[in-house]
Amino acid sequence: MKQTFVYGLLLAVSMLSVPVLAGDIKATMNLQTDALISNFDSKPDVDDLHSIAALSTILSQEPYASMTYLAVAGAYGQQDGVYIESPKLFNLAFGKNWVDAHNERDKALDKAATLAHKVLAGGGDLWLQDAGQADFSADLLRALRARMPELNTKRRVHIVQHSVWNESVTHPDKLTYARNYSDYVKIADGNGAGNGTPNYRVDDGQLWETVLGNPKVGAVWREAKRLADEYNGKTGYDNTSVGNGGFDFSDTVEAVWILGIENVDTVDNFFGRFLAPQ
Repeated sequence: MKQTFVYGLLLAVSMLSVPVLAGDIKATMNLQTDALISNFDSKPDVDDLHSIAALSTILSQEPYASMTYLAVAGAYGQQDGVYIESPKLFNLAFGKNWVDAHNERDKALDKAATLAHKVLAGGGDLWLQDAGQADFSADLLRALRARMPELNTKRRVHIVQHSVWNESVTHPDKLTYARNYSDYVKIADGNGAGNGTPNYRVDDGQLWETVLGNPKVGAVWREAKRLADEYNGKTGYDNTSVGNGGFDFSDTVEAVWILGIENVDTVDNFFGRFLAPQ
């Protein structure tokens, strides 16, 4: 399919690209004062489903379990393909700390803006994990600038993106707005090794038994795997790593970068760190 070809071509380009780190501030999120909003597109690639579970896995461990966060479902741009609804997965992963921008975009935007306003007014910064396109982030920026005209969003709102393809299917005006009015950071793609970010896309699925058997997050991963296996190749993109029984939580490199987590450059290292009992 044309969508699959274009997606694959841009993925290959992004994996070969030199890491670009840009922005007014290069700093790690303050877990006590700041907030993380994680935007998932789930269209058309099933990698978001694994990435949702991976973020939940990070949040299952201290000190991250106590931080302020919100997950957003349906934060997609103008790409073709089928959106994968996954309310059960979001409930398992995040409890009440998520909003549905696919079915209730205005309500989702208002809740995200209210949370962001509270954190920013209290002196904290806002960090946006764009595990998808920048459309929702741009709309959130507009809402914040309207609520807080005195706020320097270029220094206080940080958007982190890892995918060239995600940028290519963001509405151009919204991508420009996000870049102009936030500390917009582009890091290297999480779909390959040796480029400065972890490699969270692998065909090897030998860790599935351990992951699914974990008492804390096994149920989250079970639902993520079920949905990914069911929808892969049926939404406009065939994820070969998922098709081969492996893992693809490549969008999680953004959360790892934001949180300043080190020594989790591989799938094995990630699970070795976050599935360990505390």
